[in-house]
Amino acid sequence: MIKIIVDSTCDLSEAFIEKYQIDIVPLQVIINDKNYKDKFELDINQLYEHIRQKDDIKTSLPSYDDIFPIFEKYAKANQPFIFFSFSKALSGTFNFANLLIKDLKDTYNTQMRVVDFKNGGLASAVMMEEIVAFMETNNNIDDVVKFSEHLVNRMHHAVMLEDLSQLRKGGRISAVKSIISSALSIKPILELVDGHIASYKNAIGSKRALNDLMHYVTSKAPDKETKIGVLYSANEDLLNQMLTRLDKHGYKNIVVGRIASVMTAHIGLDAVSVCFLSN
Repeated sequence: MIKIIVDSTCDLSEAFIEKYQIDIVPLQVIINDKNYKDKFELDINQLYEHIRQKDDIKTSLPSYDDIFPIFEKYAKANQPFIFFSFSKALSGTFNFANLLIKDLKDTYNTQMRVVDFKNGGLASAVMMEEIVAFMETNNNIDDVVKFSEHLVNRMHHAVMLEDLSQLRKGGRISAVKSIISSALSIKPILELVDGHIASYKNAIGSKRALNDLMHYVTSKAPDKETKIGVLYSANEDLLNQMLTRLDKHGYKNIVVGRIASVMTAHIGLDAVSVCFLSN
């Protein structure tokens, strides 16, 4: 059986992790120059408090000591494994993992692979559920990687931001643009495209923005049986408004989750997103 390893941006349930004996590699969240292991030393609610207190928050790839010993353990035991990584366009995790595996291959003949999920949070978890189901009938590592990459290309993920202050703090938009957007009540909708964050649409007011987010779903997932992941940070009102829209449009297969800590650190507390696999 192939061993599954994911990083901490993959928002799997504890029950799922335990059932399939999945190893978790924590990314780092750096708050006021102090490093925390994501999910191991800092949970999402603690991160929210640091954002509210306007602390200096950064994120970083996993430390060597948190990833290499896991890889080395399975390489030594000749246990094939796949590491599923947060988007390489947003983090150095994928490239770091590949470098470590390259070094290990000089010593061990173990089958070792890295897959770029080009995503994070619930989107990665939805794909992981499909991958585990596939592995029940096919344990060939190259086939699993190929199937995983096919899923990655089918995943759609868009996020609506109510507040731009965290993006401004991280230098991802200018202070002038943030002020103008706030004054005009412009709410951006961002889309993950090939792992990169791209602008999908700008709307005036939250109501229009949520309607545009709903249109994103109906235009790309017309099948009402499609599983729709709805992610939110600390604003449950945005979550409930999006769930209401999905219900009115006939989507019933809904899974709710929190936006991953690493992403929340950059986009802030007032966000809601949708993710789903197209047919």
